[in-house]
Amino acid sequence: MNEGTADQATLLVQHAIAPADRGRYEAWIAVVTLECQRFVGFQGVAVMRPKRKETLYTLLVHFSTHAQLQTWLGSQQRSRLVNELQPLLLHAERVEAGMGLWFMPAMRQPRPFKQFLLTLSAIYPLSQGVPMLLRWLTRDWGLPPALQQLCATVLLVWLMVYVVMPRYVKAVSGWLSR
Repeated sequence: MNEGTADQATLLVQHAIAPADRGRYEAWIAVVTLECQRFVGFQGVAVMRPKRKETLYTLLVHFSTHAQLQTWLGSQQRSRLVNELQPLLLHAERVEAGMGLWFMPAMRQPRPFKQFLLTLSAIYPLSQGVPMLLRWLTRDWGLPPALQQLCATVLLVWLMVYVVMPRYVKAVSGWLSR
């Protein structure tokens, strides 16, 4: 596995911007995106815009590795851009670095029961199928049951984090946000 796959990093940034300043803020986002592109490991920016009279913008800035994200966070370019943004902010920015996000932070989090149902509907079939598949694939290896269970758990978690949940959440995002 390459370093980028193992350590994907996401920066969540939230800014409250008055509706009258949205045009200036949108121009600022374009400049930030251009600056980010100059940094190794930059993978893109997702922008969630406020609706109607709401004020909260959410930016998800993706880098290949946590170290590359930290380089951006500590850069003079980012510091300069954040200083330029200060007059537009209604209150202090919220910044949170993470190692990937299943449920996209937006203006409001999906309801807990929806997160529960979505996660359960992904984990249950995997928790049934993965151990069965591994037992079948390794039937001649003579692995002890505890090691089989560990392998199944590792594969299940890997599938959830890197394969299933990113695609599943995207596929049902309309339902999650209602």
